[in-house]
Amino acid sequence: MPDIVEIIKEQHRQVEELLTRAEKGDGDSAALMQEVARLLLPHSEAEEAFVYPTIRDLATEAGDEVKDGAVEHHQVEEMLQNLLRGDSDDPGYDGTVAAIAGELRHHVREEEEELLPILTERLDDTAREEMGRRFIEATTGEDLPSGGDHEATRRELYDKARDQEIPGRSRMNKQELADAVGES
Repeated sequence: MPDIVEIIKEQHRQVEELLTRAEKGDGDSAALMQEVARLLLPHSEAEEAFVYPTIRDLATEAGDEVKDGAVEHHQVEEMLQNLLRGDSDDPGYDGTVAAIAGELRHHVREEEEELLPILTERLDDTAREEMGRRFIEATTGEDLPSGGDHEATRRELYDKARDQEIPGRSRMNKQELADAVGES
């Protein structure tokens, strides 16, 4: 199973892909931003619930960066909630999408350069994998086995669906993804 750092970075890439599409007008912007919210809100909650506290415990010197990360989460969430209450035809909609994307890119860069390396450097592989399992459960609602052979996770099925360019994959549940990629 991938460790927590790999999982967080993968979720960052998924959000980035959606934001880029929304900025380019590649698809229904409102639906893309709904998907950003669906992925981002549990991601931020899980980071604040147990990833950031672990980082703070491992490196007290990172306390200010951890606080900044949580503040950035809340700023983006507020902008996103305001955006979702409106309509994609509203004046300023595209500017708000661009502002959200800019803030998220800044946040991701800082998190990946300053905070996540602390986990890589100061937690062993087993601890990072266990935290990764917990993170997937918190962000996707899936119960994962804690070792040995395991059934494909929704994330793994989603990745296969993306590789196979299956349309509508982001709105599919685990069973629908399994059916779509031929693993049911």
